[in-house]
Formats: sequence, structure tokens, C-alpha cells
Amino acid sequence: MPIYRYKTLNAEGREEIFEVEQEINAPPLSKHPLSNEPVQKVLTSASLSLRHTSRHENKSLSADHLKKHGFSKYEKDQSSGDYHKTAGKDGPASISSEQIKQSQ
Repeated sequence: MPIYRYKTLNAEGREEIFEVEQEINAPPLSKHPLSNEPVQKVLTSASLSLRHTSRHENKSLSADHLKKHGFSKYEKDQSSGDYHKTAGKDGPASISSEQIKQSQ
């Protein structure tokens, strides 16, 4: 269940921020659950726990990992512009820059 933040709206100007775990389709609170003071939902950025690290990306794009999952990987030779297969069993061993120009 998502956690939502609310702030109290009171006459003294004393602001309290609190969090409540609610169903995603539940209506927003209008009163503090303990003090019955009016409240307003606070918009915050989502907190996502994703594995987007350069280490994880390097591992998932490694030749061994791609080959294991049935992909072929080609790397460009900077001097000739040709692509040479570095992983996988399907496809040609290399693709020349001329072949690429002809296909465009």
C-alpha cells in the first residue's frame, strides 16, 4: 500500500506533517486521525527502489550475460566503421560499414 503525507491546517500556525498508509483508491483524509484538525495532502515525489546503477547495467550488458539470454552483441571498430560480433551465435561474424550504407 502507498504511504501518503498530510499536513495539519490549524489556526495557531503550528504545522505537523504525518504519514498514513492508505489504499490507492481510498479518499484523501480531511481530518487528522487523532486530533481531528483539518489536514491537506502534501504532494511529494515518488520513492522508487530501482536497480539503475552503472554496475548493474554493465553486468546486464556484458557479453556473457547477453549470450546466456540468446542475444548477439556487436561492437564498432572505430578505425574501419565495421561491426564485429563479440557475443552470441546467430547472425554474421561482422557487418561492414558498406553493408550498413546500402541498407539505408
